[in-house]
Amino acid sequence: MALLYPSFLYALAAVAVPVVLHLVQLRRAKRVMFSNVRFIQASKDLTASQRNLKQLLILLCRVLFIIFLVLAFAQPFLPAAESTAPVDASNVAIAVDNSFSMQNVHEGQDIPLVSAASDRAKGVVELFPASTSYTLFTDGTAKGAAQATEAKAYLDEYAFSSRSDVLPSGSRDKASHLFLLSDFQKSTFKPSKLKQYDSSTQIHLLPLAAAGTANIAVDSVYLEDEFIRPSGDNILHVRVTNTGTTAVDNVPVKLFIEDQQVAVLSLDLPPQQQTEAVLNFKFNGTETKRAYVSVEDYPVEFDNTYFFVLSPSAPISITEITDAVHASPLQRLYQNEPLFYYTAYSTDNINFAEAAASDILILNGVTDFNAALATTVSNFVQDGGTVALIPPGTGDKGGYATLFQNLSISGRFTGGGSKTNISAPDPNSPFFRTIFSDYDPQMRMPEASRALAWSRASEDILEFRGGAPFLSRFDRGRGSIYVLASPLEEEYSSLANHALFVPIMYKMAISSYKQEQALAYSIADNTIQVPALGNKRKEGVYKLQKDSLALIPEQQVRGGKLYFSPPASMQEAGFYTLQLRDSALTTLAFNYGKEESYLEQFSPDELRELIGEGHSNVHVYDYGDSFSVKGEFEKRYFGVKLWKYCLILCLFFLMAEIALIRFL
Repeated sequence: MALLYPSFLYALAAVAVPVVLHLVQLRRAKRVMFSNVRFIQASKDLTASQRNLKQLLILLCRVLFIIFLVLAFAQPFLPAAESTAPVDASNVAIAVDNSFSMQNVHEGQDIPLVSAASDRAKGVVELFPASTSYTLFTDGTAKGAAQATEAKAYLDEYAFSSRSDVLPSGSRDKASHLFLLSDFQKSTFKPSKLKQYDSSTQIHLLPLAAAGTANIAVDSVYLEDEFIRPSGDNILHVRVTNTGTTAVDNVPVKLFIEDQQVAVLSLDLPPQQQTEAVLNFKFNGTETKRAYVSVEDYPVEFDNTYFFVLSPSAPISITEITDAVHASPLQRLYQNEPLFYYTAYSTDNINFAEAAASDILILNGVTDFNAALATTVSNFVQDGGTVALIPPGTGDKGGYATLFQNLSISGRFTGGGSKTNISAPDPNSPFFRTIFSDYDPQMRMPEASRALAWSRASEDILEFRGGAPFLSRFDRGRGSIYVLASPLEEEYSSLANHALFVPIMYKMAISSYKQEQALAYSIADNTIQVPALGNKRKEGVYKLQKDSLALIPEQQVRGGKLYFSPPASMQEAGFYTLQLRDSALTTLAFNYGKEESYLEQFSPDELRELIGEGHSNVHVYDYGDSFSVKGEFEKRYFGVKLWKYCLILCLFFLMAEIALIRFL
């Protein structure tokens, strides 16, 4: 034990005052009351014994009162456990985690974690002198320096943020003490970030215990084939994740378009798994529509809704290059469908500019395959186009070697042969997933002769009975090429007359369609790419508008594309209008990142184990309230102050003296 003001011990000489008074009082004559002469001696002995005991107790109370009163002024304390730690309290930093996971309920209290963190942060403010300056941080950004009263007011104003990084930069924060109050999610907290602080900054981690980790989140959505059919049936896939440890049954998943519910499905969600819902909907009209999928879940609600944009797809541009003498079956197939814009060329009359602008290029029985055409097709695939290659039955096939070499395809012509039956397709294959309403594994399949052979495809879609590929897909660059093993003429294959021919060719054409604008984006994305819409002569700055909020992101236009990063001030998910010079170009949907949806957190013991013993300036506190944190902190840095206990004992002995005089 040590004394803050040891000079006050000289006042202990005052103990002599009650001692002297006690001795003087003993010399004074005492009147003894008695009722009979016979009882004088007995009454005298009894009264003297009681009186002496009473006077001794009163003397003891007075002496102890003076001793503890002097000690209270001397302020005794037990020395701090961290004797080498800095005690500078001029600048203290407090970082409160206000990310969306802090919507979770605090264990033992029916309040959000962020409210519990705010209350404990106010307790931290009370640890330091009134002259201390506080710097408050949310999502790594300082709210400004303040004194105790202002700091407490700031702590009542926290709003939830989409940013997960709560730690301020070590280069900006020069505080001697940094308090971090968080739930310390396993999905977001990285102990390595503490290394940015040097040993002169004492870091205090105050974990908050959540009542549970159960949460349901809408993770993402995607269209069956990226093609939206106006006034037709469309299929939307919705991924829903149950991050909790218990199964949840009968969760309604609702689809809204322009705030009108158009579909609903009930899901059973197993624990810690992602489940996919399939919703059918009709898209009416020709304009872009705002849509969202929602579920109901509490208390973490930020990930209950997923926003996205639906735009009707333009017709798919199909270019067929063929040397066939007879009319191509593809012409009748595609011209009868308004979803497609079909054009055909012969090899001696190709419009290369229009072909390069197509979504899919079909090479049907091309016999004069020259080097120029091979180079055009190779570049088309590498740039993201789709090609369907149907080999010729006769003619010069030497030009195909150049194409196969350019696209790294090990293809070779076999010369044909007898026809072989094709095996039934796999109904679980992504290519055939939506084709069959009633799958029959014993269906009658077409037969074909193998004119072209290859190996090591990205996906074998159809195979001959012997296992050799009949239809395969090769992914090359940003595009893909479908290859058939036989021509479409009846003498080589019966596919053109089979019921599978139409859905196969439709599927290849629809797969070539690429949405230039994604259904949705994330606020957490580093770089977003969208078409640079608008008049090319119209220069200006692109901005994002949501109601009255206007944001100007960092941006760059190159190659007909607009590249930008979501600004740090973008904190709210929803729909934003992309504008150029106050002209609305398109609507973009933004959603929150999904890291905050996983609520599992590090316990204090796990945090200590992660940090290790080599970081003496990092201190992890156990779960508790502000009072327990205050006691542990004072014991560690300021020692245990005993003057309050001395004052309590001082009052106790004063009351004891009064009681002895009054009642004995």
